[in-house]
Formats: sequence, C-alpha cells, structure tokens
Amino acid sequence: MTLAISDNSTARNPPPFPPELWITIFSLATDVPGLLSYDGPTPSDLPRPLVKEHEHRLLKESFITKRNIILVCRSWNALAIKFLYRSVVVTRPATLSSLLVALDRRSSGAVRSVHVGWWTRRLDVLIQDDHCEASDYALLANIIRRFPNLSIVNLSMPMLPDNDSWLRQLPESVVIALVESCGPSLRVFDCSESILRPCREDLMKLMAAAPNLSVLRCPICSPSAKDKSPSVRLDVPVMTKLQAVSLMSVFLRDYLPDDRNTNHFPALRKLTYDCIPPPFLDHTWKHFVRLSCANVTTVHLDYSLQPDCLQKELDLLSECCLSLNDLVVYIRSWTDINPNLTLPSSVSYLGLHSKLRKAPAFHFKQLFAALRTISGSKLEIVRLLHADAVEDLRENHRALLENELSTSCITLRIEDNEGHLLMA
Repeated sequence: MTLAISDNSTARNPPPFPPELWITIFSLATDVPGLLSYDGPTPSDLPRPLVKEHEHRLLKESFITKRNIILVCRSWNALAIKFLYRSVVVTRPATLSSLLVALDRRSSGAVRSVHVGWWTRRLDVLIQDDHCEASDYALLANIIRRFPNLSIVNLSMPMLPDNDSWLRQLPESVVIALVESCGPSLRVFDCSESILRPCREDLMKLMAAAPNLSVLRCPICSPSAKDKSPSVRLDVPVMTKLQAVSLMSVFLRDYLPDDRNTNHFPALRKLTYDCIPPPFLDHTWKHFVRLSCANVTTVHLDYSLQPDCLQKELDLLSECCLSLNDLVVYIRSWTDINPNLTLPSSVSYLGLHSKLRKAPAFHFKQLFAALRTISGSKLEIVRLLHADAVEDLRENHRALLENELSTSCITLRIEDNEGHLLMA
C-alpha cells in the first residue's frame, strides 16, 4: 500500500469517514491471509525453511504498510495502532528492551485500558546473533507475558554463552511465560529450526496448558537431568485438537505416552518427519505410526538416506496410514527416486522436492525413468515443487523435457511448482 498525501491540510484532517470504515480499510490494507491466525494446515508443500522465508517477507511488507498508516496523523494512529502489533517479529536482541517499553507505554486508542499486546496474535523470534545473553531471554519472557492472546509462536534461538553444547535448553522462563499467559489461545508452536529447544518436561507443560494447539513442530527436545528419573516423567497430554506434528523417528520417545497403546493425538491429519539412519527402534516407531496416524491424510517425508531404503518408508506408510492421500518427499537429488517404487494405494498426489537448485541432464533422465515405472493405484498427479528446478528444466533441458513427456509412456499429470502442466 502506498500512501500519497497531496498537501499538509489533508494529512492533518483526513476525510470525515466513520471510524468503523477506517478500521475496515486499515484491516484490509494490512491483512496477511493465513499468517495471523490458524485456519487449518498450511497449503504449501515446500520445506518449512522456504515457507518461513516467504511468510516473513509478507509480514515485513505488511509492517511497512502499518507503519506508514500510523504516521499519517494522530487520528489514524489511534485507530490503526492495534494493527501494528498484531504480528511482532524480533530479529535482534537489542530490540527487546525497546519493545518491552513500547508495550508497556502504548495502549489502544479505542479502549484506553487495553494494552496493545492484547491485539498480538503472532510472535516470531528469529535471532541469529550468537551473543544472545541470559538477560535477553528474561526480557523475552516478560514480553511474552504482555501477549495474552497469542495464536502463533515461532522461535529460532541462538545458544546461551554458558549453555552446554549438547543440552541446548530453551530457558524455562520463556516456556512458562507461554504456559501462563497464552496457553488457551495458542494454536501453533514451532521451534523446529531453533538451536535452543524446550526440555521434554517443559514441552509437556506447554502442551497441557494449550488444549487448542493444532500444530506442533518441535521434533527434538533438549535433554535435561530429569530425563534420567522416570518417576518425575510427565505423561503426554491427550491433544484432541492437534492436527499436524513434526517428529524425528529417533527422538520419538519424547512423545510416547505412558500407555503405549493409547492414541493421544486422535485428531492428527498431517505428519512431517525426518528419516534417521539406523540403528533406531523400528518397532517403536512403527507402532506409533500405526496407532496415531491411522487417519493421517498428508505426510511430508524429509528423506536423506540411501535411495534403496525409500521403499521401506513407503511400505510403512502403506501399512499404517490407510487414509493417506497427499505424500510429499524431500530428497537430496532426483537420483534418489529409484525405478519401480510402489506408493501406498490411497495416494493420489505426490510432491517431490530436490535440494539441488540445478541438476545435470542425467538426474532428470533418472527422474522421468522412475516416473514411468512408479506404481500407485490412485496416483494421478506428480508435482515438482522447487521453482528453481522447474526453471532449470524448462530453460536448460527443454529438449529432454519434450522428449520425455511427449513421447514416453508417462500417463500421470506432471506439474510445475504452481500446479500447471510442466509442458505448458
């Protein structure tokens, strides 16, 4: 949104529209659909780092618009200040002190008794600075306590100076601040890319305090001294609203309930997990998937093992996830897709994402060779998810693409990253 003010008098005295109309205009101008509240599983099949990068770019653009609006005049400032604080992004420890002061000083122009933190729905703490101190985390905990209605929390935190390189535990004060201030409103908690992570006990407290939690991305808990004492181990709460979870099979024990035959995630519909090289407890992982993922409709699989082992993962999903419809596989290169793969019979959509932005021609040849022989009774669509890979294929390997898709026996619909025909 660009605000063009023709003269000073107009800036001081905006048109006499009703306040309700201005609020509607400001809301439409600053809204970022899907990023300020949780309306269901994310529609994007891209890896989370790429999704987050896109989200933060949109949030930054929205923030610039909000800032421009509140600087126009006092009237607009009073009406629009709540929109400025709907999403808070922290990228540097140095801004924490000023943010806390601003939260305590400012209050809504509409309701003077309500602090602006009341309007905050999303908090992203993305600190890359390696010099983050313990005092910074104390400030962060105090800031979180100003946000009683948080719905989405994304944390990516650096290590403390005196933190053990293995423990890497997110300070308890931060987690308890979430528990005590916004547990009932919390819908999304994501620390999947954070160096510091909650210990298991703190995570269980957060889950118990957040009965409406819908998305949990905390695949690794930080070890703690209490892990060695089973008598104080908190049980996994029954999460009746949890729809999506990110896990690592080798760290599954953090999510196992005391009763291993009870499904504590009955509403689970989306599973994201990393394949971990053996040895790990195959039987335990298989039992969990069978018990908790029977109704899962979407699986995102981050696969970095040998190509020959991929079929084993597909067989597990075929056996345990009978409702699976959408399968997305993140691989190192197109050569990780072997010929004659057999997908779960219920899968109709396969998304593939290669970590290589550009690939030699023989990589694409092997990919299309695999797609000619892949089997799945309901498979209809295969989508190549990486925009750079699609561009590379179209611009640098056009002849190969035309030959493979126009003359081969691939009967599936092969799509680009936007869902259009790859050969369009």
